Amino acid sequence: MKKRNVLLELCLLLLCNTLIGQNYHAEGKYFPFLDQESQSNVVVSVEDFFGDGIPCPPQYTNTLSNTNLFTVTDHKLISEVLVKYTHVTTNLGPPGTELAHFCTTNYTVMARGRVFNGEKTVSLFRYTNAAAEEEVTIVAGGLLAEFRTKANDGYNVAIARSGAGSILRFGRIKDGLPDGYLAQFDDLMHQGETWDYTRADFSHSHLTEFTQYTNGLVFGKYLMWNPRNDNLILEADFKEPCDFQKHRTDLKMAQ
Repeated sequence: MKKRNVLLELCLLLLCNTLIGQNYHAEGKYFPFLDQESQSNVVVSVEDFFGDGIPCPPQYTNTLSNTNLFTVTDHKLISEVLVKYTHVTTNLGPPGTELAHFCTTNYTVMARGRVFNGEKTVSLFRYTNAAAEEEVTIVAGGLLAEFRTKANDGYNVAIARSGAGSILRFGRIKDGLPDGYLAQFDDLMHQGETWDYTRADFSHSHLTEFTQYTNGLVFGKYLMWNPRNDNLILEADFKEPCDFQKHRTDLKMAQ
């Protein structure tokens, strides 16, 4: 399975807390944390990223049962995902898998002029009743699981600390690239200083982010909600495919 650095990037963003908005748009509504050159083909209808947001229109209700966002199949899959990965460890994989290999290595990342060192464990689990496998990476900052079929299709799941609580990000993958949507759920339960992804509870969580992808690029709707009141804080429509990671100003500031 092809190795990626998605979890390190996620942990970097959360540890450094660099979600900083920069506003560029001719019509007065701006997409936060994207540079100027990527804004011309983005239509922003709602932008209250640092406020309480606006009452959410019914078509964007931030629940799995919203058929404008998810199919019945999506609903079933994500409902299972929200529960099962908090039980996965370095040697215990998702139900229906067996451990094929694991290793522990050190890693180093640079952010805001500081060096962060850590240790990660990477475990490979194979399904016993299907031609699929999962690579699970665990670090102090959380967990990343990458489910793949032989065709390199599947999904990514990341669980990480967010303030006092936890977030879970679920993204569909096709031919190794994000394709379909990325959905984020928040658990606001305060864990204190000893945060642990296994204590997170997303079983009744609402959406806080929904992004549409095509062939690895953001294309279509981008929605964000306030986790404390479910108000809509960002509604944008990417009219052309956008290399989102390339144009993020917060990533550039973190390096």
